Amino acid sequence: MTREVSVELQNVTKMYGQDKVVNEVSFTVEKGEVFVLIGPSGCGKTTTLKMINQLIPHTSGNILVNGTDVTELDVVELRRSIGYVIQYIGLLPHLTIQENIAFVLKLTKYTKKAQKERAEELIETVGLELSHLNRYPRELSGGQQQRVGVARALAANPDILLMDEPFGAVDPLTREQLQNELIRLQESIHKTIVFVTHDIQEAFKVGNRIGIIREGILECLGTPMEIVKSEDDFVKSFIGQGALFEVFDTIPVSRILEKDVPLVRDNEKVDLADEKLKDWENVFVIGSDGNCRGYICLSDLEKDGTYTLDQVHPLPKAISPDISIKLAVEEMLWGGRTWLPVVDDHSSFKGIVQFRACAGLLDMEGR
Repeated sequence: MTREVSVELQNVTKMYGQDKVVNEVSFTVEKGEVFVLIGPSGCGKTTTLKMINQLIPHTSGNILVNGTDVTELDVVELRRSIGYVIQYIGLLPHLTIQENIAFVLKLTKYTKKAQKERAEELIETVGLELSHLNRYPRELSGGQQQRVGVARALAANPDILLMDEPFGAVDPLTREQLQNELIRLQESIHKTIVFVTHDIQEAFKVGNRIGIIREGILECLGTPMEIVKSEDDFVKSFIGQGALFEVFDTIPVSRILEKDVPLVRDNEKVDLADEKLKDWENVFVIGSDGNCRGYICLSDLEKDGTYTLDQVHPLPKAISPDISIKLAVEEMLWGGRTWLPVVDDHSSFKGIVQFRACAGLLDMEGR
Protein backbone atom coordinates (compact mmCIF):
# COMPACT_ATOMS: atom_id res chain seq x y z
CA MET A 1 0.00 0.00 0.00
CA THR A 2 1.39 3.40 -1.01
CA ARG A 3 1.60 5.79 1.91
CA GLU A 4 0.99 9.52 1.65
CA VAL A 5 4.11 11.70 1.62
CA SER A 6 4.02 14.89 3.70
CA VAL A 7 7.54 16.22 3.06
CA GLU A 8 9.89 15.50 0.19
CA LEU A 9 13.37 16.83 -0.55
CA GLN A 10 14.67 16.30 -4.08
CA ASN A 11 18.42 16.90 -4.54
CA VAL A 12 18.31 19.90 -2.21
CA THR A 13 21.48 21.98 -1.90
CA LYS A 14 22.27 25.01 0.24
CA MET A 15 25.33 27.11 -0.49
CA TYR A 16 26.94 29.93 1.44
CA GLY A 17 29.34 31.48 -1.05
CA GLN A 18 31.29 28.55 -2.47
CA ASP A 19 30.56 26.24 0.47
CA LYS A 20 27.91 23.53 0.17
CA VAL A 21 26.51 23.12 3.68
CA VAL A 22 23.81 20.80 2.35
CA ASN A 23 24.75 18.76 -0.71
CA GLU A 24 21.98 17.29 -2.91
CA VAL A 25 20.01 15.76 -0.05
CA SER A 26 16.95 13.68 -0.96
CA PHE A 27 14.44 11.95 1.30
CA THR A 28 10.71 11.62 1.88
CA VAL A 29 8.79 11.78 5.15
CA GLU A 30 5.54 9.85 5.20
CA LYS A 31 2.38 11.18 6.79
CA GLY A 32 2.35 10.38 10.51
CA GLU A 33 6.04 9.41 10.62
CA VAL A 34 8.74 10.62 13.02
CA PHE A 35 11.79 11.16 10.81
CA VAL A 36 15.04 11.97 12.62
CA LEU A 37 18.03 13.83 11.20
CA ILE A 38 21.26 13.25 13.09
CA GLY A 39 24.94 13.88 12.54
CA PRO A 40 28.04 15.61 13.94
CA SER A 41 27.93 19.31 14.82
CA GLY A 42 27.95 21.51 11.74
CA CYS A 43 26.89 18.69 9.40
CA GLY A 44 23.89 20.58 7.98
CA LYS A 45 21.02 18.85 9.79
CA THR A 46 19.48 22.03 11.26
CA THR A 47 19.92 23.86 7.96
CA THR A 48 18.06 21.01 6.25
CA LEU A 49 15.24 21.26 8.79
CA LYS A 50 14.91 25.03 8.41
CA MET A 51 14.73 24.80 4.64
CA ILE A 52 11.49 22.82 4.92
CA ASN A 53 9.59 25.86 6.23
CA GLN A 54 11.90 28.28 4.39
CA LEU A 55 13.42 29.86 7.48
CA ILE A 56 16.48 29.27 5.32
CA PRO A 57 15.86 29.33 1.55
CA HIS A 58 17.45 26.51 -0.43
CA THR A 59 19.88 27.18 -3.27
CA SER A 60 18.76 24.41 -5.63
CA GLY A 61 16.61 21.31 -5.77
CA ASN A 62 12.96 20.98 -4.79
CA ILE A 63 11.19 20.87 -1.44
CA LEU A 64 7.58 19.67 -1.47
CA VAL A 65 5.17 20.02 1.43
CA ASN A 66 2.00 17.99 0.98
CA GLY A 67 2.82 17.74 -2.71
CA THR A 68 3.33 21.46 -3.36
CA ASP A 69 6.69 23.13 -3.99
CA VAL A 70 7.41 25.48 -1.08
CA THR A 71 8.52 28.22 -3.47
CA GLU A 72 4.94 28.37 -4.77
CA LEU A 73 3.51 28.98 -1.31
CA ASP A 74 3.20 32.20 0.67
CA VAL A 75 6.14 31.96 3.08
CA VAL A 76 4.23 33.43 6.04
CA GLU A 77 1.34 31.01 5.58
CA LEU A 78 3.79 28.14 5.10
CA ARG A 79 5.49 28.86 8.44
CA ARG A 80 2.18 29.28 10.25
CA SER A 81 0.98 25.95 8.87
CA ILE A 82 4.02 24.04 10.20
CA GLY A 83 4.62 23.70 13.93
CA TYR A 84 8.15 24.55 15.05
CA VAL A 85 9.83 23.60 18.35
CA ILE A 86 13.37 24.68 19.18
CA GLN A 87 15.88 23.79 21.90
CA TYR A 88 15.53 26.98 23.90
CA ILE A 89 11.75 27.11 23.53
CA GLY A 90 11.48 30.83 22.73
CA LEU A 91 8.45 31.56 24.92
CA LEU A 92 7.61 35.25 25.17
CA PRO A 93 8.42 36.20 28.80
CA HIS A 94 5.88 39.02 29.07
CA LEU A 95 2.95 36.78 28.05
CA THR A 96 1.18 34.19 30.17
CA ILE A 97 1.36 30.53 29.18
CA GLN A 98 -2.16 30.77 27.76
CA GLU A 99 -1.16 33.79 25.67
CA ASN A 100 2.01 32.05 24.48
CA ILE A 101 0.07 28.97 23.32
CA ALA A 102 -2.60 31.08 21.62
CA PHE A 103 -0.15 33.50 19.98
CA VAL A 104 -0.48 32.05 16.45
CA LEU A 105 -4.25 31.69 16.89
CA LYS A 106 -4.48 35.40 17.67
CA LEU A 107 -2.64 36.19 14.44
CA THR A 108 -5.07 34.00 12.51
CA LYS A 109 -8.12 35.79 13.94
CA TYR A 110 -9.41 33.11 16.31
CA THR A 111 -11.91 34.50 18.82
CA LYS A 112 -10.72 34.96 22.40
CA LYS A 113 -13.04 32.16 23.48
CA ALA A 114 -11.62 29.79 20.86
CA GLN A 115 -8.06 30.75 21.86
CA LYS A 116 -8.79 29.99 25.53
CA GLU A 117 -10.48 26.66 24.74
CA ARG A 118 -7.62 25.55 22.51
CA ALA A 119 -5.02 26.53 25.14
CA GLU A 120 -6.93 24.56 27.79
CA GLU A 121 -7.11 21.53 25.53
CA LEU A 122 -3.42 21.61 24.67
CA ILE A 123 -2.04 22.25 28.14
CA GLU A 124 -3.69 19.02 29.28
CA THR A 125 -2.61 17.21 26.11
CA VAL A 126 1.05 17.84 26.97
CA GLY A 127 0.56 16.70 30.55
CA LEU A 128 0.28 19.98 32.48
CA GLU A 129 -2.45 21.29 34.79
CA LEU A 130 -4.87 24.01 33.69
CA SER A 131 -3.51 26.21 36.48
CA HIS A 132 -0.28 26.62 34.50
CA LEU A 133 -2.11 28.74 31.91
CA ASN A 134 -2.12 31.81 34.18
CA ARG A 135 1.58 31.61 34.97
CA TYR A 136 4.51 33.22 33.17
CA PRO A 137 7.41 31.26 31.61
CA ARG A 138 9.80 32.23 34.43
CA GLU A 139 7.48 30.43 36.89
CA LEU A 140 7.88 27.08 35.11
CA SER A 141 10.71 24.56 35.11
CA GLY A 142 12.70 23.91 31.94
CA GLY A 143 10.80 20.70 31.27
CA GLN A 144 7.44 22.41 31.77
CA GLN A 145 8.46 25.24 29.44
CA GLN A 146 9.45 22.70 26.80
CA ARG A 147 6.01 21.09 27.04
CA VAL A 148 4.46 24.51 26.54
CA GLY A 149 6.65 24.94 23.47
CA VAL A 150 5.21 21.74 22.04
CA ALA A 151 1.67 22.89 22.91
CA ARG A 152 2.27 26.21 21.16
CA ALA A 153 3.56 24.43 18.05
CA LEU A 154 0.38 22.34 17.99
CA ALA A 155 -1.98 25.28 18.56
CA ALA A 156 -3.06 25.75 14.93
CA ASN A 157 -3.30 21.95 14.51
CA PRO A 158 -0.56 21.67 11.85
CA ASP A 159 -0.07 18.44 9.93
CA ILE A 160 3.71 18.82 10.15
CA LEU A 161 5.93 19.52 13.16
CA LEU A 162 9.61 20.49 12.96
CA MET A 163 11.61 19.87 16.14
CA ASP A 164 15.16 21.20 16.36
CA GLU A 165 16.98 19.54 19.30
CA PRO A 166 13.84 20.19 21.38
CA PHE A 167 15.05 18.39 24.52
CA GLY A 168 18.73 19.32 24.38
CA ALA A 169 18.63 22.01 27.06
CA VAL A 170 17.14 19.97 29.92
CA ASP A 171 18.65 17.50 32.37
CA PRO A 172 18.85 13.79 31.43
CA LEU A 173 15.90 12.70 33.59
CA THR A 174 13.61 15.42 32.23
CA ARG A 175 14.83 14.63 28.73
CA GLU A 176 13.79 11.00 29.09
CA GLN A 177 10.39 12.06 30.42
CA LEU A 178 9.88 14.42 27.48
CA GLN A 179 10.88 11.70 25.01
CA ASN A 180 8.32 9.35 26.55
CA GLU A 181 5.73 12.13 26.47
CA LEU A 182 6.39 12.74 22.77
CA ILE A 183 5.99 9.04 21.98
CA ARG A 184 2.75 8.92 23.98
CA LEU A 185 1.49 12.09 22.35
CA GLN A 186 2.28 10.84 18.85
CA GLU A 187 0.11 7.78 19.50
CA SER A 188 -2.91 10.08 19.63
CA ILE A 189 -2.08 13.03 17.34
CA HIS A 190 -0.29 11.17 14.49
CA LYS A 191 1.60 14.24 13.26
CA THR A 192 4.35 14.17 10.65
CA ILE A 193 7.48 15.08 12.62
CA VAL A 194 10.96 15.96 11.37
CA PHE A 195 13.21 15.82 14.42
CA VAL A 196 16.83 16.98 14.66
CA THR A 197 19.12 15.66 17.40
CA HIS A 198 22.80 14.99 18.07
CA ASP A 199 21.98 12.10 20.43
CA ILE A 200 21.92 8.66 18.78
CA GLN A 201 19.99 7.11 21.68
CA GLU A 202 17.31 9.77 21.32
CA ALA A 203 17.19 9.11 17.57
CA PHE A 204 16.73 5.38 18.16
CA LYS A 205 14.01 6.01 20.73
CA VAL A 206 11.76 8.53 18.98
CA GLY A 207 12.44 7.90 15.29
CA ASN A 208 10.54 5.62 12.92
CA ARG A 209 13.35 6.26 10.44
CA ILE A 210 16.71 7.99 10.80
CA GLY A 211 18.84 9.92 8.32
CA ILE A 212 22.53 10.36 9.18
CA ILE A 213 24.19 13.44 7.68
CA ARG A 214 27.93 14.11 7.35
CA GLU A 215 29.36 17.30 5.84
CA GLY A 216 26.03 18.08 4.18
CA ILE A 217 25.62 14.63 2.61
CA LEU A 218 22.95 12.13 3.62
CA GLU A 219 25.12 9.09 4.30
CA CYS A 220 22.55 6.57 5.53
CA LEU A 221 18.78 6.34 5.86
CA GLY A 222 16.63 3.64 7.45
CA THR A 223 14.87 2.29 10.51
CA PRO A 224 16.86 2.05 13.74
CA MET A 225 17.53 -1.63 13.11
CA GLU A 226 18.59 -0.97 9.52
CA ILE A 227 20.96 1.71 10.77
CA VAL A 228 22.70 -0.59 13.25
CA LYS A 229 23.08 -3.24 10.53
CA SER A 230 24.85 -0.82 8.19
CA GLU A 231 28.32 -1.82 6.99
CA ASP A 232 29.31 1.78 6.23
CA ASP A 233 32.47 2.62 8.21
CA PHE A 234 31.37 6.15 9.08
CA VAL A 235 27.93 5.00 10.24
CA LYS A 236 29.44 2.24 12.40
CA SER A 237 31.90 4.64 14.02
CA PHE A 238 29.22 7.29 14.53
CA ILE A 239 26.68 5.05 16.25
CA GLY A 240 29.28 3.01 18.19
CA GLN A 241 29.84 -0.69 18.78
CA GLY A 242 27.10 -1.02 21.37
CA ALA A 243 24.44 0.45 19.11
CA LEU A 244 22.47 -2.77 18.74
CA PHE A 245 22.00 -2.98 22.50
CA GLU A 246 21.22 0.73 22.68
CA VAL A 247 18.44 0.19 20.15
CA PHE A 248 16.88 -2.48 22.34
CA ASP A 249 17.30 -0.25 25.39
CA THR A 250 15.67 2.77 23.74
CA ILE A 251 12.94 1.46 21.44
CA PRO A 252 9.66 1.15 23.39
CA VAL A 253 7.59 -2.01 23.07
CA SER A 254 4.82 0.12 21.55
CA ARG A 255 6.79 -0.15 18.28
CA ILE A 256 6.21 -3.91 18.10
CA LEU A 257 2.93 -4.03 20.00
CA GLU A 258 0.45 -6.49 18.53
CA LYS A 259 -2.89 -4.71 18.87
CA ASP A 260 -4.99 -6.92 16.62
CA VAL A 261 -5.19 -9.86 19.01
CA PRO A 262 -8.28 -12.14 19.15
CA LEU A 263 -10.71 -10.82 21.73
CA VAL A 264 -13.97 -12.02 23.23
CA ARG A 265 -16.29 -10.17 25.57
CA ASP A 266 -17.32 -11.56 28.94
CA ASN A 267 -19.76 -14.47 28.57
CA GLU A 268 -19.58 -14.46 24.76
CA LYS A 269 -18.80 -17.55 22.73
CA VAL A 270 -15.59 -17.65 20.74
CA ASP A 271 -16.22 -17.73 16.99
CA LEU A 272 -14.06 -20.66 16.03
CA ALA A 273 -14.67 -19.97 12.34
CA ASP A 274 -12.81 -16.65 12.62
CA GLU A 275 -9.80 -16.79 10.25
CA LYS A 276 -7.80 -14.67 12.67
CA LEU A 277 -7.64 -17.51 15.16
CA LYS A 278 -5.52 -19.77 12.98
CA ASP A 279 -2.32 -17.91 13.98
CA TRP A 280 -3.06 -17.80 17.70
CA GLU A 281 -3.04 -20.15 20.67
CA ASN A 282 -5.07 -17.92 22.99
CA VAL A 283 -8.11 -15.66 23.03
CA PHE A 284 -8.22 -12.69 25.40
CA VAL A 285 -11.32 -11.99 27.50
CA ILE A 286 -12.27 -8.31 27.79
CA GLY A 287 -14.64 -6.91 30.40
CA SER A 288 -17.06 -4.02 29.93
CA ASP A 289 -14.50 -1.66 31.46
CA GLY A 290 -12.00 -2.44 28.70
CA ASN A 291 -9.69 -4.33 31.04
CA CYS A 292 -8.53 -7.80 30.19
CA ARG A 293 -9.86 -10.52 32.50
CA GLY A 294 -7.34 -13.06 31.28
CA TYR A 295 -6.94 -15.47 28.40
CA ILE A 296 -8.36 -18.80 27.22
CA CYS A 297 -6.34 -21.49 25.47
CA LEU A 298 -8.05 -22.36 22.21
CA SER A 299 -7.34 -26.00 22.88
CA ASP A 300 -9.51 -25.82 26.02
CA LEU A 301 -12.63 -24.56 24.24
CA GLU A 302 -15.69 -26.66 23.56
CA LYS A 303 -16.60 -27.28 19.92
CA ASP A 304 -19.25 -24.56 20.06
CA GLY A 305 -16.76 -22.01 21.40
CA THR A 306 -18.06 -21.94 24.96
CA TYR A 307 -15.87 -21.85 28.03
CA THR A 308 -16.16 -21.72 31.79
CA LEU A 309 -14.72 -19.13 34.14
CA ASP A 310 -12.18 -21.56 35.55
CA GLN A 311 -10.73 -21.88 32.03
CA VAL A 312 -9.80 -18.17 32.00
CA HIS A 313 -6.14 -17.94 32.95
CA PRO A 314 -4.96 -14.79 34.76
CA LEU A 315 -2.66 -12.56 32.75
CA PRO A 316 1.05 -12.64 33.51
CA LYS A 317 2.64 -9.46 34.79
CA ALA A 318 1.64 -6.61 32.48
CA ILE A 319 4.05 -4.02 31.12
CA SER A 320 3.67 -0.42 29.96
CA PRO A 321 3.95 0.47 26.25
CA ASP A 322 6.70 2.92 27.25
CA ILE A 323 9.20 0.37 28.56
CA SER A 324 12.07 -0.69 26.35
CA ILE A 325 12.24 -3.88 24.33
CA LYS A 326 15.30 -4.82 26.38
CA LEU A 327 13.35 -4.71 29.65
CA ALA A 328 10.44 -6.62 28.09
CA VAL A 329 12.79 -9.38 26.91
CA GLU A 330 14.37 -9.58 30.37
CA GLU A 331 10.93 -9.87 31.94
CA MET A 332 9.96 -12.68 29.58
CA LEU A 333 13.21 -14.58 30.13
CA TRP A 334 13.04 -14.34 33.92
CA GLY A 335 9.35 -15.24 33.94
CA GLY A 336 9.65 -18.07 31.43
CA ARG A 337 7.11 -16.37 29.12
CA THR A 338 6.89 -16.08 25.34
CA TRP A 339 4.61 -13.02 25.51
CA LEU A 340 3.50 -10.29 27.89
CA PRO A 341 0.31 -8.21 28.05
CA VAL A 342 0.62 -4.45 27.57
CA VAL A 343 -1.63 -2.02 29.45
CA ASP A 344 -1.79 1.77 29.65
CA ASP A 345 -1.73 3.99 32.74
CA HIS A 346 -5.43 3.24 33.33
CA SER A 347 -4.87 -0.55 33.16
CA SER A 348 -6.69 -0.72 29.83
CA PHE A 349 -5.52 -3.64 27.70
CA LYS A 350 -3.60 -2.47 24.61
CA GLY A 351 -2.37 -5.81 23.20
CA ILE A 352 0.64 -8.06 23.68
CA VAL A 353 4.33 -8.10 22.87
CA GLN A 354 5.80 -11.44 21.80
CA PHE A 355 9.33 -12.72 22.23
CA ARG A 356 9.44 -13.76 18.57
CA ALA A 357 8.77 -10.15 17.51
CA CYS A 358 11.66 -8.96 19.69
CA ALA A 359 13.93 -11.69 18.35
CA GLY A 360 12.87 -10.84 14.80
CA LEU A 361 14.56 -7.47 15.17
CA LEU A 362 17.83 -9.32 15.58
CA ASP A 363 17.61 -10.85 12.09
CA MET A 364 21.07 -9.95 10.83
CA GLU A 365 20.67 -11.50 7.39
CA GLY A 366 22.68 -9.58 4.85
CA ARG A 367 25.25 -8.23 7.29
